[in-house]
Amino acid sequence: MPATIAETLKLASERLRAASVPSDVLDAQTLLAEALDKDRTYLIVNFNEQLGEDLLAAYFSLIERRSAGEPLQYITGHQQFFGLEFEVAPDVLIPRPETELIVEETIRLVEECKLAAPVIVDVGTGSGCIAVTLARELADAKVFACDISTAALKVARRNAARHDLETRIEFIESDLLATFPENLFADFILSNPPYVAAHELPTLQREVRDWEPHTALTDNNDGLSFYRRLLNEAPAKLKPGGYLICELGYGQSEAVRAMADSATWSEVRLLDDLQGIARTIVLRR
Repeated sequence: MPATIAETLKLASERLRAASVPSDVLDAQTLLAEALDKDRTYLIVNFNEQLGEDLLAAYFSLIERRSAGEPLQYITGHQQFFGLEFEVAPDVLIPRPETELIVEETIRLVEECKLAAPVIVDVGTGSGCIAVTLARELADAKVFACDISTAALKVARRNAARHDLETRIEFIESDLLATFPENLFADFILSNPPYVAAHELPTLQREVRDWEPHTALTDNNDGLSFYRRLLNEAPAKLKPGGYLICELGYGQSEAVRAMADSATWSEVRLLDDLQGIARTIVLRR
């Protein structure tokens, strides 16, 4: 039976709440706006609009997916990052605000060091959010995006094309820096590596634990394996004075900083997120 937007949202929110979905009201609104191909303001202005049975059936199929724990971003197929919209799919991690710290610090350092045409390598690019954003923000940069996952690289390429940046980024299928060109040296090596320890996986929110790709989440070890490798491999691929910038898992900052050999790295800094948690490490060769 047809129902109004207001009635539909009330029922959908109740279903999501019963399934312990966080932000049940917001998610119900977002998915209805998606089903209607409108924005959320439309729902508020037209709350008495009657919805047809076909649309209701399609909408509540989305609500069932969200109730089962599927992330909102995988259902809608997109996520905002640094003011840009990115395609996301189960082959890639969902971009998160804390990762924007890597982008912000890279831009700041390019300007501070007055680098005319920086070479930037995004290791484990996933959706391509870091590489694509920096290609847009730094018009003269040469950007490389590496990932071990063929499926992830396909998503990253589509995101580059979405923002007309496909000719600005070179995509490389690689296990970290293993197949990075030998004769090319970077000003920046950037990474949001798999940093969840194996024993922490069961404690993750179900949207993350059950839906996001495990190869991008965990090293199936102590969560520090990829930092060890990057700290070992990156110096040979960096120009003198170049930077390695990595996102950190919660509580990992001191462990990763302790790995940094002072004979290799002339500078080691930690950057806090908006909650005051050290979430990014910056090392200078």
